[in-house]
Amino acid sequence: MSRICSVICGSPEGNLIGCPEGLIICADRGYDIAAAAGVTPDIVVGDFDSSERPLPEGIRVIRVDPVKDDTDTILACDTAIEEGCDEIRLYCATGGRPDHTIANIQTLEYLRVRGVHGIIIGDRFRMYLVHEREEVIPAFSGYVSVFSYGETCMLSEYGMKYNLVRYRLDNAFPLGVSNEVAESEGHIIVHGGTALVVEYHN
Repeated sequence: MSRICSVICGSPEGNLIGCPEGLIICADRGYDIAAAAGVTPDIVVGDFDSSERPLPEGIRVIRVDPVKDDTDTILACDTAIEEGCDEIRLYCATGGRPDHTIANIQTLEYLRVRGVHGIIIGDRFRMYLVHEREEVIPAFSGYVSVFSYGETCMLSEYGMKYNLVRYRLDNAFPLGVSNEVAESEGHIIVHGGTALVVEYHN
């Protein structure tokens, strides 16, 4: 049985969507966002160069040197892995500085190679990686976009408005954008390489 961790990142445009589950870790300014939403974390991690609130009492705080190679999100994820979590959901991970958004998308790969399923959850969207496996997506109103995370990936798509059979998708042309689930469920099968999947819910 998987152990879930919800990491609340510090996007200045972040709104805490839904109810975070499992172990709750705030990455630096993520604590401000959690506190504003009435969410009490289990752990707070960071250099606290951007948090505007006093650090909480009675909550585990991991303070790190601001001169570091890792992002606060990576440090929060490392803490979650040390706590035995194998599914990590990143909230408030997009918006604001575009370099931070890209870094958080790269964090999904950081987690994948460590055997952890990562997913970015935002306002009306979900973003995750599929590496040489099948992903089943229940029908919903909205769009499914698939991008090659590496130079190329080989994939098939079934039960979609636009199906593909062993198509080599590359990262130089966005062919996989704005598809839709057309049946009770859609199937994305990545035969080789890694795909970035974005679900946008209307």
